Amino acid sequence: MLGILAILLDPFLLIGFFLGILYLYLTATFDFWECRGVPFKKPTVLVGNFGSLLLFRKSQPEGVKEMYQWFKDERFFGAFRVRSPVLILRDPELVKSVCVKDFSHFLNRGIPINNAQDPLSGHLFNLEGHKWKGLRSKLTPAFSSGKLKRMFYLLGECGEELQRLIKEASRNVDRAVEVRELATKFTIDVIGSCAFGIQINALTDEESEFHRAAKTLSKPSYKATLWRMLRTSMPRLYRLLGVQIVDPGVTKFFMDVVSQMIDQREDNGTTRHDFMDLLIELKNKGTLENEVSNPRVCNDEDVQAAKEIVLDESTIAAQAFVFFAAGYETSSNTIAFCLYELALNQDIQDKTRREVCGAIEAQGGKLTYDAVQEMKYLDMVILETLRKYPPAPLLSRRCEHKYQIPNTEVELPVGIRVIIPIYGLHHDPTYYPDPSRFDPERFTEENKRTRHPYTYLPFGEGPRNCIGMRFALLQIKMGIISFLKDHRVEICGKSTVPIKFSRRSLVTTSEEGFWLAITPSS
Repeated sequence: MLGILAILLDPFLLIGFFLGILYLYLTATFDFWECRGVPFKKPTVLVGNFGSLLLFRKSQPEGVKEMYQWFKDERFFGAFRVRSPVLILRDPELVKSVCVKDFSHFLNRGIPINNAQDPLSGHLFNLEGHKWKGLRSKLTPAFSSGKLKRMFYLLGECGEELQRLIKEASRNVDRAVEVRELATKFTIDVIGSCAFGIQINALTDEESEFHRAAKTLSKPSYKATLWRMLRTSMPRLYRLLGVQIVDPGVTKFFMDVVSQMIDQREDNGTTRHDFMDLLIELKNKGTLENEVSNPRVCNDEDVQAAKEIVLDESTIAAQAFVFFAAGYETSSNTIAFCLYELALNQDIQDKTRREVCGAIEAQGGKLTYDAVQEMKYLDMVILETLRKYPPAPLLSRRCEHKYQIPNTEVELPVGIRVIIPIYGLHHDPTYYPDPSRFDPERFTEENKRTRHPYTYLPFGEGPRNCIGMRFALLQIKMGIISFLKDHRVEICGKSTVPIKFSRRSLVTTSEEGFWLAITPSS
């Protein structure tokens, strides 16, 4: 009793006591993998094994690649994010089990949502359980090839404006252009037109509110970026503090825009065949005409759950927001990375341009949806770009039921997170010889058949893969076609070779931009 009283009276002893308690709390889980006989990397107090990423010393791709190589002979291994144990997979068969075969055990991403503070966070990417399944079932038909074909004219209009600006840029004295900036404006225009039904003119109006919102989203504070990394390992603290990751001004802007567009469409009865039309149709009718649910995602119970989901203005705003936030930056970076590689590999660029021009000529000189679908080599070029520069360096799932790892005695408890190191798999020489080389031939039908399909995951896999994958690929193709149709890209004095990845961004992007020279192709 006297000893405890002495501690309470002595401030130094009191501080030491609390530091000791904190140390025990932070390290209490560090025997988790050892007890289960799983190989693991010894963690560091406060940061676990993610110190280089949490402290922004390395980019996400570099950090993920380094982790992937810690245990080269293992199918999986353990690590710690702060104090939370995580399992990192190296075996594509285990990736398949988590994403598809045993999907019911790994249904959720485990991303906590603060709806009161972050009303835009209740979107498809974050939702869990029946809410996710029901909403996914409702939204999947909106991304069918038929729906994309009907809104292709909107992408065509944005592509024509991009071509005009590319032509102007090629007349500059030094012809050096930051192509990601142009690509970003293009994708903002495309998504604004297709998702919100608004002609934003970001390509010509840098002061548009959408453009300002995009800049805010793509350059978050260190605090917001840190919380994005920490929220899955410290969900209780995240909720307790009521963290708001999306800027309040951005939240208000998107809520207001969606509310205005819904009122305008419903009052005027206008139709553009865009995603806003489809979301309003879902809001008013509950389903889309002539469409059925995705059987891979939903059983009868889930279909019933879908019927119970009401698409009110807040829900629509959240879906439109994630469509914008997840789509414009990843697509513009992919366009920029692709152009960068084509500038370094002129023979591949020439072959791609010949195909683009040939497909357009075959359609009477018009860039049609069918012409784009015929560009198979361009498909391979984009797939290789996404292999070398996957937008998300990793993906994770939370274990929802006790799970025994196949062919082992290791049992994962409920709540444990499983990490799939996409960047590591994409750069593993076992699957992709000489992985730093840009080689579209990796994606011929013959070569794809010889490779395990779960070593390529730019859009995730299984029922929880990216719902907007088709749209993203179409948007990326249109952006690259706009650059290559009448021009060529080349390395210039401002180009950074090799690329230096951004340490602050959670998506794969360049720290110093993508400066290339643009010249007429003939």
